[in-house]
Amino acid sequence: MDNKINIDYVNSITAKEFHDNYVKKGKPVVIKGLMSKWKALNWDNDYLKSMASNISLGVKQGDVSEGVLKPVALKDYLNSLNKAKGTSKNNTSDIGYLHDVPLFYFIPKLIEEVNPFPKELIPNWYWSNWPNYAQFFIGPKNSITPLHFDTLGTHNLFFQVDGEKEFTLVPPEQKKFCYMNSWRWSKFDPNKPDFDTFPLTKKVTPISVHVQSGDVLYIPPYTLHHVRSLSDSISFNIDWHTSSSARKGVFSILKGAPIKNGYYNFMLYLGLGLGIPEKYIYPRLKSYMSYVS
Repeated sequence: MDNKINIDYVNSITAKEFHDNYVKKGKPVVIKGLMSKWKALNWDNDYLKSMASNISLGVKQGDVSEGVLKPVALKDYLNSLNKAKGTSKNNTSDIGYLHDVPLFYFIPKLIEEVNPFPKELIPNWYWSNWPNYAQFFIGPKNSITPLHFDTLGTHNLFFQVDGEKEFTLVPPEQKKFCYMNSWRWSKFDPNKPDFDTFPLTKKVTPISVHVQSGDVLYIPPYTLHHVRSLSDSISFNIDWHTSSSARKGVFSILKGAPIKNGYYNFMLYLGLGLGIPEKYIYPRLKSYMSYVS
């Protein structure tokens, strides 16, 4: 397993360049500078705690692929992160990982602090309601999301607000070498390769990507990714479809995807492919935000 593949890092990009050079080609890219004017770049645990009020959220314990959730007050969770800094408890086994949570829904004021948002990079069907499609990831150093691809086969824009993360990307065509467990999770850890147990993974050519505060990472549909936090981290992403990727998502049930995937992808195709306005589709997608996490 030799990492010979590079990823582009660009300092600016137009919507046309983004779609022509990356979306259409299924090629990942790191975009710098898009977040440079955001007040959100000043976010930290203490700031979010000041906004948290009485919010309680589900914190994932252990392997996030198993979906074991524990209800925790957001203030208490952020306090735990602060207390653990610089100690042996600075890991998810003790603290848990706030993974895939719709924080803009609970704290709408945060939306004002990610302005200007580069909505021109996603289809205009999403523009009026884009915050509803954002999911947050908040956790300590060494928080891990195992190798997987995104639930609906969507495009993914990942915004690193505070801290640093290391992504290991595996191209979709190499999924057959990754010993998939159920639909989208892999048994293989590309950061600790075990070629005796998983010999086919010797054929995998991973892409290592280091994202820092202010970086935006684009991950194409069905690209597998393993994510490790290099520090305490605050980030969020938006999973989004084009008409083409939504249509492919509908037919993914013929390749083993859960029936729910077909339903959600069909709803999104009605909007993106057939032009039904987002305001009529979103009420049928609300349950997706829990399903995806």
